Amino acid sequence: MNELSWLLAVTWPLAVLLMVIGYRSAHTHHVTQRRLYKMGSVSAHTSDKHDFNSFGLLGAIRHTWSLGQNAAALKLRMSEYILLVVVGFVLPGLLGWWLRGILGGVLLGLVGAGGILLYFRLMKQRFLHQAEQNLPDFLRGVAGALRAGTSLTQAMALVGKETPDPLGSEISRVLRRESFGFSLEQTLSELTMRIPSKDLALAVMVINIQREIGGSLADILDNIVGTIVARQRLSQEVRALTAQGRASGWILTALPFFLASAIWFLNPKYMSPLFHTTIGLIMVASALTSVIIGGFVINRLVRAPEL
Repeated sequence: MNELSWLLAVTWPLAVLLMVIGYRSAHTHHVTQRRLYKMGSVSAHTSDKHDFNSFGLLGAIRHTWSLGQNAAALKLRMSEYILLVVVGFVLPGLLGWWLRGILGGVLLGLVGAGGILLYFRLMKQRFLHQAEQNLPDFLRGVAGALRAGTSLTQAMALVGKETPDPLGSEISRVLRRESFGFSLEQTLSELTMRIPSKDLALAVMVINIQREIGGSLADILDNIVGTIVARQRLSQEVRALTAQGRASGWILTALPFFLASAIWFLNPKYMSPLFHTTIGLIMVASALTSVIIGGFVINRLVRAPEL
């Protein structure tokens, strides 16, 4: 099997994985948009067409990026994000190509790009966790300000100044966009895209419903705060109980690939029988199948329920 075949064998599963991740992200985004826009007069499809007609394809992609979690958590433009991932692939790839040819370059490049993407994912998780932790205090403050006689936007402005980042800065962004002429429903919908939290989406849904049918928003927010605090407490307990299982799943899934790559870089001849004999290829296929099945089973066992 030549180096080109190895290159195709390594890269096409990555391409399929990226397509699946992209599809799932787009599907989740559209489902959330449909739910939120059902409370307004504009449909999600109409909004998407408006973005495309106003900005063009590239402009619509950049506009969607600016409204997403990547722009909020990473503070990066789309071009900067892509550049960092490409650099993370190219620099280790050149080292691997110098050491072990094209296959070594591809393997080290994937490791480098994966490390960059993992770092970005950890940053987004930290951003989301901090925002969710500050959300109950923010809603309590808004409820108190509403009881004092202020309007909703005034209450959000007063409490947002005292709310730590990242939630405080995102609330300030909502108020700035509203001052530019955007409706509060639209800016709050954008907030749920930049902070994809189920607790925040629940609060935004309640606010939008209350603005249509009326009622005491302060009392409703107090009830929502109680629900959010209970959900967060249960979620933390579940994550604590499943922490060891989740760590074991990651280690057991990544360890075979890490060891195989390390041994191949140190002594390619030692690994040669696995890839140049029939029994070796059968063993590799069996190992990959076992790792995939085992990783899936462990993931299903330790996955936290939808809270």
